[in-house]
Amino acid sequence: MEKAEQAGGGSYRWLISLVNFFLSFATMSSFIFVPLLGAELGASDFEVGVVGAAYGVAFLFSSLISGWKSDHLGRLVFVRWGLLMSSAAFAAQLLAHSVPALIIVRAAVGFALGIAVAATITYAFECGANMGKYSSYGSLGWIFGAAASSMVGDIELLFRLSFLFCLLAFFISLAFQKVPTYKFSRPPNLWLVMRRDYRVYLAVFLRHLGASAVWVIFPLYLVSIGLDHFWIGLLWGVNFVVQFLVMRQLERFSEFKTFFWGQVLSIFVFSAYAFFTSRLSLVILQVVLGVAWSCLYVGALLIVLRGGKEKGTAGGIFQSTLNLCNAIGPILGGLIAQGWGYRGVMLFAAALCVGGMFVTVPARPPASGT
Repeated sequence: MEKAEQAGGGSYRWLISLVNFFLSFATMSSFIFVPLLGAELGASDFEVGVVGAAYGVAFLFSSLISGWKSDHLGRLVFVRWGLLMSSAAFAAQLLAHSVPALIIVRAAVGFALGIAVAATITYAFECGANMGKYSSYGSLGWIFGAAASSMVGDIELLFRLSFLFCLLAFFISLAFQKVPTYKFSRPPNLWLVMRRDYRVYLAVFLRHLGASAVWVIFPLYLVSIGLDHFWIGLLWGVNFVVQFLVMRQLERFSEFKTFFWGQVLSIFVFSAYAFFTSRLSLVILQVVLGVAWSCLYVGALLIVLRGGKEKGTAGGIFQSTLNLCNAIGPILGGLIAQGWGYRGVMLFAAALCVGGMFVTVPARPPASGT
């Protein structure tokens, strides 16, 4: 079955990577300055967190259900409709002229992206794509999205670019074809799939919860230490350049060791954020962050996708885990920032990463399915 899948999907791998690039560009070019837009509209630090949480909650539920259902109904319907809906949601951001409106449209973006992202990841895996290289094109999209944010600066123009690039991804997806894959007569047992790798999901949750709390206030933190929009975009870009380079090399290593080192490096980065504020030190930290996230993301993704036949369900749970953090983390980040300042958020993230280390499991042989 695996060879058949690879033969059927080989000619489409570069198109799948291109879709990942366009979708990641659209997501990042909208994302970076949303906290600053919220502040311009009069939002408090806590309300900025609510904006991020609305996005995360919507992404959480849509990716979980879509990934689960795609094991029964197939991937392409979710890929295409998700991309089309994401295009419309990115365009709707142009209508956000108040804090409540911003909350609503960011929730719409999260809901639509949740449909597209989980199904596209699973489709790429079933086509036999190298998941490290596939993921690296997402980082490449983030690089260009961060660069666009840095050079353009106009939030409305960035929203328009998000719409156009996501629409291009939708049109490319129309060329995708079905690949041979195991198709369930009914949706798999969600609980059994979740239980199979629950320690991995929990470790990812703890690390990314801290990261989500940091990212919602990170642009504000950088402004508070004297950096302008150019430097904010540049620092994001450094992180993504490193991800693009590192992710392409990771599939040849043990996914369990890769995952472990992603956790170790994450502890170092978030701790260091609280104490190092010079531009050079921040650039170095962004390099280490790029390595840390590459190892953690690719390692965990390979563990869960190789764990059984229910790849859509596993991919949906994985994306939902990340976006549960995106739902809770921004609120925690806003609350902690109001009570203990921005450095308190950094130390909170580091502590959660330490917690994740305690639930990391040793390598196990791949399961045959549930």
